[in-house]
Amino acid sequence: MKRFTLALVFAVVAICGATTSTSVSAQEILLEGPLAGAPAVRKMVQYRQMRFSVGPQFAYTILNEYMHNFMVGARLEFNFVDWLGIGVVGYYGINTPTTLTDHISESSNIGGGSTTPTESNWPSYTGANNFENQVALLKGVYVAQLAFVPFRGKMSVFEKLFVAIDGSIFLGGGIVHFEERKACSDDCGSFENPPPPQRESQIGGTFTLGMGFMAYFNNWVAINLEFRVTPFKWNAGGTDASGQSASEWEIINEGGSAKWGKPASGDGDYPNGAIGDEDRDWNPNISVGLGVIFYLPTTPSIDD
Repeated sequence: MKRFTLALVFAVVAICGATTSTSVSAQEILLEGPLAGAPAVRKMVQYRQMRFSVGPQFAYTILNEYMHNFMVGARLEFNFVDWLGIGVVGYYGINTPTTLTDHISESSNIGGGSTTPTESNWPSYTGANNFENQVALLKGVYVAQLAFVPFRGKMSVFEKLFVAIDGSIFLGGGIVHFEERKACSDDCGSFENPPPPQRESQIGGTFTLGMGFMAYFNNWVAINLEFRVTPFKWNAGGTDASGQSASEWEIINEGGSAKWGKPASGDGDYPNGAIGDEDRDWNPNISVGLGVIFYLPTTPSIDD
């Protein structure tokens, strides 16, 4: 008990002594030290302020349904101050089919032949041989944006390489260029003799938002990484998706034989047998991008 009491007394004295010492030391720095009255940061390099930045960009859209979209483009930006800039970003899309599209395109029936549409799924499905040609393609994204830079600092790599970094939040708007299945109503053909689907070029409006990360390896070259959302409406699968579902297809008895058809009752019109704007729905178009940025002039300003 005596040893415990003695140890407790020493601990209390040590804590009180450390607190007093810290308080006095802080007061000395605040009132008499060499940093008295000095700003929090001096000689800070203004990497963005009053500079143009330009560079190539590479991006990839994630959560793709039918087509992978590899994006190649460029970014141009001007910063009025170190924490605010305005710029434009443009991407051109290169498309390759996803595993799902390949699986549908290679599907076969019980006889080993390529699957073909039936009355119940026409014109949503044009057949295995045509499916890859009916899905939509993202061909380009072109947006203007404001970029806010709320924080900056430094990062070390294995305590050997030190680079300046900053983080930004951007938002803006623009247009997207895509190709989707050509609209049809009475001219969609029939499931007995399905015509090859055709695509037509479309332009749609969009807005964009996301966040970016910049690492500066010298005064005028940096690498940027960004996460971007650019939502817009399109018919990604080229399917007949609109209409009320009160009359879904079911097996009905007609003349003593069972067949797929719409029930006599119900006021729904799904599927409506047409392809058009009403079949579009929202696509978030989430992408991850990487790029190299070059700053002009090559020498940044330095504050006091």
